[in-house]
Amino acid sequence: MEMHTLSQYKAIFFDVGGTLLRVKPSVGEVYAAHARCFGFLGSGKELDARFQREWEKSGGIQSLGKQSGEEAEKKFWRDLVFEVFAPSGGLNDFDRYFEIVYEAFSRKDHWHVFDDVLDSGIFNKLKKCGVILGVVSNWDSRLHSILKSTNLAGYFDFILASAEVGSAKPDKKIFIEALRRSGVSSEEACHVGDEIRTDVEGAKNVGMDSILIDRDGKYEKGRIVTVRSFFEFL
Repeated sequence: MEMHTLSQYKAIFFDVGGTLLRVKPSVGEVYAAHARCFGFLGSGKELDARFQREWEKSGGIQSLGKQSGEEAEKKFWRDLVFEVFAPSGGLNDFDRYFEIVYEAFSRKDHWHVFDDVLDSGIFNKLKKCGVILGVVSNWDSRLHSILKSTNLAGYFDFILASAEVGSAKPDKKIFIEALRRSGVSSEEACHVGDEIRTDVEGAKNVGMDSILIDRDGKYEKGRIVTVRSFFEFL
């Protein structure tokens, strides 16, 4: 996928988690670090395993469905974090702990922007070509502060978090809203993300092209347009 090919689109939308940034060092390690003074004696590794299990069990942020607003978001996360610590007997003053860790994930401290995202200079190059850039991500409202604190927000014309829109990928509504804000047709837009179901199939649901970012080489190149790094856009 060459730069002149990518810039043929009038709008390009980007997923966030796994595409633009990742948790640093890991969800479990962050949970554990903040939980030490609340009585937790276990490891971050075991919390990682529990988090993954509870995330899959709950259906992730997509489980909010058409619900939107901070109250619904915080309830989702509170319930999930509570279950993560339940096998350890819970925490002392869990409510206070939850508020601390919930706020912590809105700052840049626990997020790492993938090196190739900024080093490639792709956003500036696309902007110079007049391409509209947007974020379409299954996330809660903290996405705005996260992207701002990691110095990514300024590259985008708009940011859509599923919990605010009341629609999560691969649902059509969030993509349709992105197209509406861009003022382009589905044939004139492309979505970049790291998951086949939510990103690739989600874009296809509204007639958009998509590009799968596969940094770890998990998928075989075939019918899906795939790149291993943002440098491949150049």
